[in-house]
Amino acid sequence: MLYLIFFGMFVLIVASTWWFGLWSNVVTLINLMIAALLASSLYQPMSQALKGIDDSYADLFDFIGVWAVFCIAMFVLRGATDALSAFRLKFDPLTEMIGRSLVSIWIAGVFICFAAFSMQIAPLPPSFYGRETPATKPSEVGTMPDKLWLAFVQSRSRGALAASQSAGAGLPEYRLPDHPDDEGSDKRVFDPHGEFLFEMEDRRWKLSKKERLRN
Repeated sequence: MLYLIFFGMFVLIVASTWWFGLWSNVVTLINLMIAALLASSLYQPMSQALKGIDDSYADLFDFIGVWAVFCIAMFVLRGATDALSAFRLKFDPLTEMIGRSLVSIWIAGVFICFAAFSMQIAPLPPSFYGRETPATKPSEVGTMPDKLWLAFVQSRSRGALAASQSAGAGLPEYRLPDHPDDEGSDKRVFDPHGEFLFEMEDRRWKLSKKERLRN
């Protein structure tokens, strides 16, 4: 069922973005990846801010936070790029046809991976993922799209988008990584222990035992 939803999203996104052309899709792809990376990294400070206003639905605020950051970032980035790139570049028909098709598929793939990541944060029942018993190890949880997105975000946190361990006011306390490549580095690696999906799985089981989400 879950993969059927992903497939439906993929077809709809490709069909809707293909008509905008190669140049518009390239701009959209760049904006999408930046907004999704920001949302993946900054949803926790947004969640904490929402909890400071009203903590009645604290279990929902991580999911709301990730999409709030994504939508705000996407709106700002799209407005800025539309202002800076008021005229669309034109390509020859063959390049345009092949290019818009490939980039539309790329956009759909990135969005589905990010959406799958956000669904792991959502307070969904374990049955949504077809689980009847709690997982005993990290490799048992997650789907292909969310694992791909987590791997990408982690790789960027080690590379071009790395931040200092002491950086980021409002972010959770950093846990020193276990990965040998990260020992002795000052980089704030995303999900350094590779336990994000496992922690979300444990959270879902705890939430499933509550009678209602509201505290």
